[in-house]
Amino acid sequence: MRDRVGRRETLRVVVDAADPDVLDVRWAPASESPSRKTFEYARVFLVGPGDTRRYLDIVDRHASASVRLPAELIAGEYAIEIDAYAGASWGDGRLDARGRSATFTIPR
Repeated sequence: MRDRVGRRETLRVVVDAADPDVLDVRWAPASESPSRKTFEYARVFLVGPGDTRRYLDIVDRHASASVRLPAELIAGEYAIEIDAYAGASWGDGRLDARGRSATFTIPR
């Protein structure tokens, strides 16, 4: 959701990696506003060296996902980034919220 001056809301993104090939990702608005609205869609990206973003998945009406890591990834530091859309049409270019997880190591 956008705040009163039209800026994107910040998301808190948490990643659990119990399986080395699958990440469990959860996100929520960073603020504890009582008027929080559910995001209709979210796109999940893997952020690698040099801040390169690689699309992993799109999620419909949930604030969590299990995403499979691409087999060809090299070892390194990565993060998950979430782009969330409050409207039913995420393709209209109106990004409502974005958040990035803490970095984690892929040991391949």
